[in-house]
Amino acid sequence: MKYFRNLEKMLSLKDKAYQVIKFGITKGNLKPGLFLAEEKLSKSMNISRGPIREALNRLEKEGFVNIIPRRGTMVSNITAQEVEDIFKIRGLLEPFAAKESLSRISRPKLKEVKKEFITLIAKPENKENRMGFFVIDEMFHKLLNEKCRNKKLIDILDNFEDHTNWFINLFLKNYSFKESIKEHLSIIEAIEKKEEDLVATNLIQHLERVENSVLSEITY
Repeated sequence: MKYFRNLEKMLSLKDKAYQVIKFGITKGNLKPGLFLAEEKLSKSMNISRGPIREALNRLEKEGFVNIIPRRGTMVSNITAQEVEDIFKIRGLLEPFAAKESLSRISRPKLKEVKKEFITLIAKPENKENRMGFFVIDEMFHKLLNEKCRNKKLIDILDNFEDHTNWFINLFLKNYSFKESIKEHLSIIEAIEKKEEDLVATNLIQHLERVENSVLSEITY
């Protein structure tokens, strides 16, 4: 509720609609194959259908929904091929972005993220802490990419990070965030030592483990 109240204050109507619908999809509440009725979304968010339609068009461009003529808008289905494609691109682009950002990454922000990870790894793996992990995880990956000075690349990687979290929430109900934290800490250690190749190696290994975990749960 706090998340949605903050959205109400900060965002335009079309951006609020976009964030709320995407949140429902990526958290697994709006399942693949589900048809989204504009009228129902409009009433639930107390927003006219115009901003809802704009949000759905944006989500289609990002791969989260399919707009089917004369039928409506459906949450996109996920295939093993799509998962493989996204992780293949992440594996190529994200290490490059991290290398480009390396000398400009904010050390105070990196220290803050590291502290959050260390605090979280000592906590139990429940739903609340898992959601907390995804918030810190997003901060971490943005920190890796945001200083690469290439907006197109940043937008692509942000989108694929959202897709990755979507895959995890749908298919890995018992996802171990502690294993991921250990991998993230190894990447941070490599950044602190300014070892470009080790940053790339550790990042690729992390992405490969997550990809294999997701693929092991997909049956189509």
